[in-house]
Amino acid sequence: MSVVRINIPSKGNLPDLREKVRPDFPMPSFRKFQAEALSVAYWALENDDFHNIVIQAPTGIGKSAIAMTIQSQFKSAYLLTPSLGLTEQYKADYGHRLEEVRGRSNFDCWVRSGTAKGAPCWTRTNGSCKHSKRKEDGGDPCPYYEQRFAAEDASLTLSNPAYLFRAVRGYTNFEQREFAIIDEAHDMEGFIHDLLEVRLSAKEWTTVFGKGRFPNHLTPKDWRAEIKERIEVAREVLSKAEADLNITKSEKEVERIKEAVSKMETALEVLVQPNNVHISFENSRWGEFLIIKPIRVRNYAAEILESVAERRIFLSATVLDIDTFLHGLGLEDQRTLYINITKSPFPKENFNVHYVPCGSMSWGKRKHTIPKQVKALDAILKRYPNKRGVILPHSHAIRKEVVDGLIAAGHGDRIRTHDSNARARDEVLNDFFTSERDDLVLISTYVGQGFDFKGKLAEFLCILKVPYLPTKDPVIAERMMQDELAWRQVHEATPSCPYEPPSKYSGELCGAGFTCPAPCQKWYQLQTALSIVQGAGRVVRSPDDVGHLFILDGGWARFARTSGHLLPSWFKDNVQEAPRWLKRKL
Repeated sequence: MSVVRINIPSKGNLPDLREKVRPDFPMPSFRKFQAEALSVAYWALENDDFHNIVIQAPTGIGKSAIAMTIQSQFKSAYLLTPSLGLTEQYKADYGHRLEEVRGRSNFDCWVRSGTAKGAPCWTRTNGSCKHSKRKEDGGDPCPYYEQRFAAEDASLTLSNPAYLFRAVRGYTNFEQREFAIIDEAHDMEGFIHDLLEVRLSAKEWTTVFGKGRFPNHLTPKDWRAEIKERIEVAREVLSKAEADLNITKSEKEVERIKEAVSKMETALEVLVQPNNVHISFENSRWGEFLIIKPIRVRNYAAEILESVAERRIFLSATVLDIDTFLHGLGLEDQRTLYINITKSPFPKENFNVHYVPCGSMSWGKRKHTIPKQVKALDAILKRYPNKRGVILPHSHAIRKEVVDGLIAAGHGDRIRTHDSNARARDEVLNDFFTSERDDLVLISTYVGQGFDFKGKLAEFLCILKVPYLPTKDPVIAERMMQDELAWRQVHEATPSCPYEPPSKYSGELCGAGFTCPAPCQKWYQLQTALSIVQGAGRVVRSPDDVGHLFILDGGWARFARTSGHLLPSWFKDNVQEAPRWLKRKL
């Protein structure tokens, strides 16, 4: 792997190009470590053989200003972020320098009821609409096309990855550009995984692809052959439906067929790798679904990222392990500069991580632990009677027990919470973010990433359970097993694993997961560390913010012992025991 690693602050000499950087820098002055990071990045830009620049920077460094400064060196670039909140921040700070593009579902259609996603210009293969043409071509573009045309022509285009990854590979005029800035890049592997997941309903299968239920017991190779045959039929159905439009077929029917065809095309792409695919069926109140998704995305991710831009900058507070990050995206063979800012710009006293061991949160023991957590939360809420806070319960089952306990303790008026209903969730979040009350406490499974609680929006945050990925998820389990098998094949000369008793193996994979520090478990442990650090970064967003993080899961000690080396140094430096006023309450 060809990775140039540079830590900031550094014991060695780094290039100092701040005078060259300053004319492009969008702020009046540099924050701590910004000038150093930009100097190294500019040095890398002068070396054209760097394909990727990865910057890991703690919250508060000002990653967006770094990104916009680097972008100024290129004539054409994309700026991608999966977070709506971060998108709005970029628009507020740099809207005069960029053009945003969003998907069809965000705009109403001018010629039919509903959104532009089901508009005739999309549902019909040869659809034509004056509102989908540029003014210079005699058109009268609707809001969707107006913003798309502006974004296609702009030197800097802001979008979410879901839209742009499809647009670059699809029917638009978005093409590969010189450069792409990918913010919140830590979960890019997971994001591409979700992009490639196919959920095909039984209704789509029977009404679009012919009669009959989903076939059973097919291998991935057989599924590919089956879908390849069905998709040819589907295209014929689509062509006939478009011909019969407004006669026997409605726009809605054509839209459904076209969406199903798109899903099947993605499924074919995933099924190319039969040993890297998971196929399952799901029955829910919404019906039966065929689910096809890759176990790993590295072979797809590299191609997708290359199609977007020749060179890329990845920004995140939680890359954590550069080798694993690059491997997951299939970029390990490309020349990469890794800039790791190891110190937080915040005063240490402004951010504290308190470990409050209330007991184990394992399935069999949490019924004894949650009442202790409620007792600790009661003390925390009384300690901060006029401050806002956030509680991350990890699951709705835990959330319900904690909410009931806090209501019984007299905190019902302060609590804002929601279940899995998306509409109710959005209403609760809107209430929390817009309310002028200074004592509200949000209890949510949804806000661990992608939300900023800067300033007085939240001054304390509580994590009730170390956020391990569910090992019962078949895709996660298969990935862990593959990692373990690969590690054992490399170390086949050793009859047993040095991290576990030999009896653990006896010819079978152990699947130890979070209980084991073996290198084959690194990916799983990294996902947990990433979630913890991302959660911690929600409440302290600037040097003036003050925030307190409370970890109430007794299992934190085990995680810190086996996987603490994966946590960034600025986080570990802030971990301390529970304060005395809280210890007395437990």
